[in-house]
Amino acid sequence: MAADDAATYDKMPLMRAAVVLASILGTAAIIACGSGDDGTTKKDANGSGSGSGSGSGSGSGSATVTTVTCTGTPPMVSTDSDLAMHYTYSGSAAPSIAVGAMVHFQLTGAHNVAPALSGSDPGLKVPYGGDVCLKFSKAGTFGFYCSTHGFTGTVTVN
Repeated sequence: MAADDAATYDKMPLMRAAVVLASILGTAAIIACGSGDDGTTKKDANGSGSGSGSGSGSGSGSATVTTVTCTGTPPMVSTDSDLAMHYTYSGSAAPSIAVGAMVHFQLTGAHNVAPALSGSDPGLKVPYGGDVCLKFSKAGTFGFYCSTHGFTGTVTVN
């Protein structure tokens, strides 16, 4: 760094603080994206579900995973805070449902659901802060993950 640059840098404490904060946040993001609470990674979220679901809802009859109107009290997958780096389930484990049943996803603004990198269904998507139900019309294990943080989850359809 040139002498003039160093003098300018020393006169900008807010800029130094921003650089330090960015460095800390970058390190935290790298650590957070590495794995979920149980040591799983995005790669581990691979499911066995397949299909050509668009997640677009009622007009996509051949889709495996579709967005539907929530009815009754389906199993829930949620994130309980923006700081938590895991999905929580309404039961003691990831949902296991019958073909044609739905799962309610309720997420905070910092988290989303994206289909696993391979073997899942493209309709298995919930936006950041989303509150939607997804219907599963084919048997299999459907993996998903938070695309920002990398923690994973599954839905098993029997």
